Amino acid sequence: MGSVNVPAGKVFLLNSLHFTGPCIPKPLLFIIDGEMIAQSDPQKWGNGENGVIPWLIFDQVDGLAIVGRGLLDGQGKSWWDIHCRDHPGPMMTFSNCGNVTLKSLRFRNSAQTHVLVMGSQNVYIDDIKITSPEASPNTDGIHITSSTAVSINHSDIATGDDCVSIGDQVNNLNVTFMNCGPGHGVSIGSLGRGGTEVTVENIRVSHVNFTGTTNGARIKTWPGGTGYVRGIEFFDIRFSSVQNPIIIDQFYGCAPTCVETMKGVHIEKVRYMKMSGTSATKVAMKLECSGESVPCSNLFMRDIDLSPADGIDSVSSLCSFAHGSAQGIIRPLSCF
Repeated sequence: MGSVNVPAGKVFLLNSLHFTGPCIPKPLLFIIDGEMIAQSDPQKWGNGENGVIPWLIFDQVDGLAIVGRGLLDGQGKSWWDIHCRDHPGPMMTFSNCGNVTLKSLRFRNSAQTHVLVMGSQNVYIDDIKITSPEASPNTDGIHITSSTAVSINHSDIATGDDCVSIGDQVNNLNVTFMNCGPGHGVSIGSLGRGGTEVTVENIRVSHVNFTGTTNGARIKTWPGGTGYVRGIEFFDIRFSSVQNPIIIDQFYGCAPTCVETMKGVHIEKVRYMKMSGTSATKVAMKLECSGESVPCSNLFMRDIDLSPADGIDSVSSLCSFAHGSAQGIIRPLSCF
């Protein structure tokens, strides 16, 4: 086993680091108990062929553990007033990696996304804390794309964007025992932009507390995309003053001027079970599916109890082209 140690009580100012595998010996262990901070001045970041070089990248590394009680600080405040296309990208990236453990670290103030999992498999994330101000743009907590067998457990995420965002080609993802807020909730999407084909399935989100978020359990796709989102389960979810507790939005990015299309990402086999709490808007359950040609199908609800937050008189459901069934108490009334 090879190891790298960042000792407690020490602070290290780092420029961009890129670790490329395969690595021998393996597994490779990083123990981070001290602090690692990025350059706060955007002018001091290096530039590559694709723009500003991201901070920490692990590429093609199999058998990697990053653990400890340390802090990674992206010092992103100076970036947040600059257009996001010029940002350096995620604070920590796992690209084409396998058998990864990320445990017990703290992340703060990334210029953009905090942790990116891309093209990877068998990734275990546990007991991490991610914080950025509510107004910080595009500071997703964890973004997963083109990956399989990823789990996120026992973590606290409070940012200016999605706590967890799920991109295309993701299969077998488990998010459980997480506190989310502030932020934009847990989002599957956005997907299907520019007519692309989508394949997302076997996603389970359970035992999650949403507090003061703009969304809770969200699926969002662009009109004109194709493919599918299926095999999704939201279970044992608590909402506290959440603006859109349950939402499917298949008109993302174009409303209210969407162009009518016969194509759409097919959303099917989505289960909402044991969800309760308060909505900060009158529409607590919004299921806006693509249309008659590609409706949402095989949706299922059981034991949903949403009530108005302070300042809201009542809550209701708003649905279009959403088909499914319901059992138990459903408040507000289900659309099916």
